[in-house]
Amino acid sequence: MQNKLRPVYIALNALMLWFALGLQFYISTVDYIAKGRSFAGAIIQIISYYTIQTNLLIAVALTAILIAPASAWGKFFSRTPVLTAIAVYIIIVGLIYNTILKGLVPLEGLFKLTDFLLHTVSPIAYLIFWLFFVRKEVIYWSSILPWALFPLLYLIYCLIRGAIGGDYPYPFVNAAKFGYGQVAVNSVGVLMVFLVLSGILIGISRALKKS
Repeated sequence: MQNKLRPVYIALNALMLWFALGLQFYISTVDYIAKGRSFAGAIIQIISYYTIQTNLLIAVALTAILIAPASAWGKFFSRTPVLTAIAVYIIIVGLIYNTILKGLVPLEGLFKLTDFLLHTVSPIAYLIFWLFFVRKEVIYWSSILPWALFPLLYLIYCLIRGAIGGDYPYPFVNAAKFGYGQVAVNSVGVLMVFLVLSGILIGISRALKKS
């Protein structure tokens, strides 16, 4: 039963994500251009959000698993450590947004819809996918180190882009406003969340494999 439900669940999740991402890119591009940005500048601004990058990563992963499982991409994204790392990334999206960022920018209409889909529905849907449809195995604790590369590179990108153009996607990485010292403190806080979540998911996977 679980094997029959898996492709259906993956397909529905992927379709939801592609819809939400496509809609987000469309409405945000129109909004940014109306505010004076170029088309390229609008796309760069949208793709600079960790939420967008992580949800896009999930959409690509699920699509590859569904339509090309034997391909290099399909095999890569079918690996339990890879899928678990992605779970950590998207859970962080949901936790940070819904505890710190939600409500800072008033949203209406389609913006509110995409916000809900990408920040709330997506983390929950992917966590369900990971719990019930991802093969559990003994993941090495050392896997946490390579998992940290994505958020680390993202932080470096944010700081460099912010220093050059003044655009910071999130207030807690705004070095121009709070200084690099405070950004470092904020980053350590996110790192702690990352380490705890990684440890919990690795522990769950190892426990379920043994059982």
